[in-house]
This record gives sequence, C-alpha cells and structure tokens, in this order.
Amino acid sequence: MKIISHRGASGYAPENTLKAFRLAVEMGSKDFEFDVHRTRDGILVVHHDYSLKTTAGKDVKIAALDYAELKKYNVAAHFKQDKAAQHVPRLEEVIDIIGPAAAWLNFEVKNDHNVYPGIEEQLLAFLRSRPGLFAKAVVSSFDGATLRRFRAFSPEVKLAYLGHGLSAMLLLPALKKARALGAVNFHMALRLAFKLNVSRIKKAGFRVCVYTVNTKKDALRMKAIGVDGIFSNYPDLLGKWELKG
Repeated sequence: MKIISHRGASGYAPENTLKAFRLAVEMGSKDFEFDVHRTRDGILVVHHDYSLKTTAGKDVKIAALDYAELKKYNVAAHFKQDKAAQHVPRLEEVIDIIGPAAAWLNFEVKNDHNVYPGIEEQLLAFLRSRPGLFAKAVVSSFDGATLRRFRAFSPEVKLAYLGHGLSAMLLLPALKKARALGAVNFHMALRLAFKLNVSRIKKAGFRVCVYTVNTKKDALRMKAIGVDGIFSNYPDLLGKWELKG
C-alpha cells in the first residue's frame, strides 16, 4: 500500500507550499497529491481552494489575480505551527521539487463549472513537456465534465474517479461513471472505506485510494482490507516494516 503525500507533508508544513513538498521528499515520499488552479494570466498553480480565504485569510479568488499579485499573499498565515511566509507555487516549481523522486503523481484539477476554460489541454501539454512526467501522472477531479474533457483530449491519460457526496447506495452508479470515463483509479473518502465497498470497487477493475488517512490505526485498517493507497498529511505515518508486513 502506498502512502500518498496529501498536499505535500501538510501535517507538518502549510499545505500545497514548496516547504510542504520539500519536506515530503526529505521524508522519502514517492507518491504525491496536489490541487491545480489557474491564474488570470494563465499560470497553472497549486492550491486547494478557489479562494485564499482559508490559507491567507483573504477572500480573493485565484482566477481573479495575475500570478504576480497572487504571489504577494502569505498562504501559511493559517498554519499555527509555522506562519513564515509561503506563496502559492507555480505547478512547475512543485514538479521541480517532487518530480525527480516521484513514482506517482495525482493532479487534482479544480474546475467546477469550467471556471478555467482550456485548463485540460494546458495541463496535458505540461505533462507532455517533461520527459517521463505523463507516465507518472494520474488526473482526478470532482467535476465530471472536466474528466470527460480530459478523456476527449487524450485517450491515454490516466484518470481517477472522485466520488462527490458518495454513499454506499450510490456506489454502483459511480462505478458505471468511472468505467465510462476509462478511469484506472477510484478515490473515496475514509468514511466509506469498508471491506465490502473496497472489494466491490477492486472487483470492478479499479485501484482504490482512500482520503484522508491521518492515524496509524486507520492506515493499518486500510492496508488490511486491500486498499492500494492512502492520502495522508503525514507521509511518515507508517514505518517500512508496516507497509511491507
């Protein structure tokens, strides 16, 4: 079972910042997850929400700012342990740090209601611009239309289905949607990660990754029921012997 650094080592450093990604690499991470947005002047950047309200305390949207303006905001302002200034990084800055060490990269594209028109083709071009990056990449999104556009533009790109508001009752329809997309992964919330659900998803042919797993107890339970990967804010959650045993 792989432990996927969720927004970098975000339990120890401000999420989706260069500091969090550097720390994850130092901890030996090979698998990473992060969120992709785009500035007003067309720069792909890494941040979770559409707005900076949670991280910088400013209710301003990334789509409304040029990158030079965006970079002025301190997105570590919310982080109690370390408020030293950190900016929203460009996607290329993040890949410069984690790319060489990475075996697997989950690009979660935030594009509800197509707020960033053309972001799918732009990200695909970026993935193809660096040797070996496309092969390591898995693209996910809570927005079904975004995933359908990725598939239309690239029959080869690996997609991960993200169930929004998923329940056990809605699992079968979700699996049908994931199959229609040609997804290879199915990503689900910890609250639904029970043995029967995981078994059903794997039987349908998908690799299962669960978010967000931040305790050793939950991590070991996920491993026991056959989960392929867990997203964690703590990349060092399990020792090597626990991962292999």
